[in-house]
Amino acid sequence: MKYLLAILPLLLLLSMLSCTPDDEVITTDSKAMLEFSGDTVLFDTVFVSQGSITRRLKVYNPNKKAVRINEILLSGAATSPYNLIINGVQSPVVKGIELRGKDSLYILVKVNINPSDENLPFLVSDSIMFTTNGNRQNVKLVAYGQNAYFHRKTAIGTTVWPNDKPHVLLDTVLVQEGATLTIQKGTQVFANNKAVLLVSGRLLVEGTPEERVVFSGYRREPEYVQAPGQWEGIRLLANSGNSVIRYADIKNTVWGLRIGNPGKGGTLVEGCEIRYAFLDGIIGFTSDIRVVNTLIQNCGQYGFGGLGGGNYEVLYSTIVNYNNNLPRETPAFVITDFIPETEITGKPTRLRLVNSIVYSNNSGFRNELLLKGEKAEIQLEVENNMLQTEEYKTLFEGKGNILNTDPKFKAPAKHVFTLDTLSPASSEAKVLPQVLQDLKGKPRSNTPDIGAYERTID
Repeated sequence: MKYLLAILPLLLLLSMLSCTPDDEVITTDSKAMLEFSGDTVLFDTVFVSQGSITRRLKVYNPNKKAVRINEILLSGAATSPYNLIINGVQSPVVKGIELRGKDSLYILVKVNINPSDENLPFLVSDSIMFTTNGNRQNVKLVAYGQNAYFHRKTAIGTTVWPNDKPHVLLDTVLVQEGATLTIQKGTQVFANNKAVLLVSGRLLVEGTPEERVVFSGYRREPEYVQAPGQWEGIRLLANSGNSVIRYADIKNTVWGLRIGNPGKGGTLVEGCEIRYAFLDGIIGFTSDIRVVNTLIQNCGQYGFGGLGGGNYEVLYSTIVNYNNNLPRETPAFVITDFIPETEITGKPTRLRLVNSIVYSNNSGFRNELLLKGEKAEIQLEVENNMLQTEEYKTLFEGKGNILNTDPKFKAPAKHVFTLDTLSPASSEAKVLPQVLQDLKGKPRSNTPDIGAYERTID
């Protein structure tokens, strides 16, 4: 009997342990990760005065067993404009929080910003670090540090976007049929994920060489500068016409300019830089497009494409792929009289390609051009270009074209596509009286250079 009494406490303890619910047993498995309501906490409120704004972040344990979050840390600590409130306690760091299986925790994130402080960057970023079972996970914090015009899902009539504050596209913005959106020189447009500018009317972008208009993703961290696919891009719809886009930088898109307005007034793209599109830089469908003094670089599909016929004029432009990290499977420059996987074919097609460079350093692409008419012959004027092509060598030999010769850019590894002093493109362009300056606004000489840039003598 006395032995039974002696071991009774031990039996009771074992009984208690055996009855512990599975969702309260803490696992140390390194595969037990946390999940979050989002990878970024974005503060998109228009800041009209200094004050705090609060957002909620949900931290979820998807595992059957409990986890111990060793540490939740605000990376910027005391210097950060952000504050964390966890379980009612405001602190930049909290340790040893246990989260039962399938349970969740809410963290309140507050930010204090004075939007009139011109010394602040446009985006104020930080992150929350989570350490669990040796794993480190983070959630980014992003707030607009300066006041801006915020454009949510909306359809707009004739309007002007001024350049006094940045513009932020949070969702789809549609320019209605018959309306004109004018974007003043020097305007900055930042686009949220999946945002798109749709134009059923007319788009006028009034950039100048000195005050360019910039369209880009809203993330400013270094790793996002060249990242494609951060927003959808600019799309000119079937009823749009007579759009003019001058001296604009369009980057980080799925497609830069997507134009499909058969029979409508043409689109002029002049002095632009289109970079880091996940798919196409400029693509037109049975449309009229004129591109002048424009750089298109490192796109995942076409740099320039004209499909299903149309009239395409590309003058003094540079279309290149150098050190492109995207898995490209198509030539950089494509013109066809058909649209793949549709019944559209045999459409009248005209291409005027003059004084332009189409080249890459990818040895897998010896033919950076595709010109294909299934039922209609493409009308071609192809003169004084530098082209990378084996398929069209016989067709384009002579006529001032330089084929399969390195253009010798100044610093292509750094994505600088001005011409080196020894470039074979120097002084080889055909004089076009209607084009008197280059992408940077520098005057074209009497013996101009091929490509978007007139060579500068250092």
